[in-house]
Amino acid sequence: MSGIPYFLIKTIISALLIAAVSELAKRFPSTGGLIAAMPLTTLLVLIWLYVDTGDYQLAATFTRSVLFAIIPTIFFFITALFLFRRGVPFVAVLILSFVVFAAAALIHQIFIPNVIPNG
Repeated sequence: MSGIPYFLIKTIISALLIAAVSELAKRFPSTGGLIAAMPLTTLLVLIWLYVDTGDYQLAATFTRSVLFAIIPTIFFFITALFLFRRGVPFVAVLILSFVVFAAAALIHQIFIPNVIPNG
């Protein structure tokens, strides 16, 4: 599958999922957080990746990479929670948390690919 109609279908489905979770989080923050933490994005990407390529090994490699990418993501959330608890303005929380994530992701990209066994 390819082309603009297929791309639009993928975009609409993905956007609807994100919008639904953000609406749910307005009323039920705990449930919204739980659902947002679920590997929904990964699930969608795995589906699109496999449908687009039919490559089982690529899907497996992607999944392994996502597993190890959890580490820099945790740094984002720890930083954000720390800053929120100290009353740092919202935009600053996002920017600083993303900077910490980016630094952790850079370290991840430099070191982790050489450590993760293939298979």
